[in-house]
Formats: sequence, C-alpha cells, structure tokens
Amino acid sequence: MVEVPAVAVELIELLAVTVGAGAAAVVGVLLEQFGLSAATAGDLVLGAWAVGMGLLALYVGVVALGYEQALPRIRRLAAGE
Repeated sequence: MVEVPAVAVELIELLAVTVGAGAAAVVGVLLEQFGLSAATAGDLVLGAWAVGMGLLALYVGVVALGYEQALPRIRRLAAGE
C-alpha cells in the first residue's frame, strides 16, 4: 500500500473545506436574492423563509467552515506544522 504524506492529506482536507465554504456561501447569497425577490413580489412567508435559510447558509460558509475550519488549517500549513 502507498503511504500518503501528512501534508498531502492536510491539503486535500483544506481543499474540501474551502470548496464547501464557497459553495455554502454561494447558496446563501442565492437564497438571499430569492428571498428578497419573493418578499417584494408579495409572498412574505416564502421570502422570510428564504432569507432565513440564506443567513444560515452564509453563516455555515463564512463562519463555520471558512473562519473556524479553513483559516486555522491555512495558518497551520503556513507555519509548517
């Protein structure tokens, strides 16, 4: 069996977390746009739901995955640990 270096595993994990953070942020922005469109068209319930889900997706993408997961991994790799 081929041994994968620890740095390669860390880079793969960082790539996955970064792609996930970006995808969640994009979904959040799209849901926000949809929610605002629905609210201005008169469907307040759907608009409020979409805005709430958009805020949740933005939180997951920016804070939970980006700030709390990706940033420490980038700092750890930059420091050579």
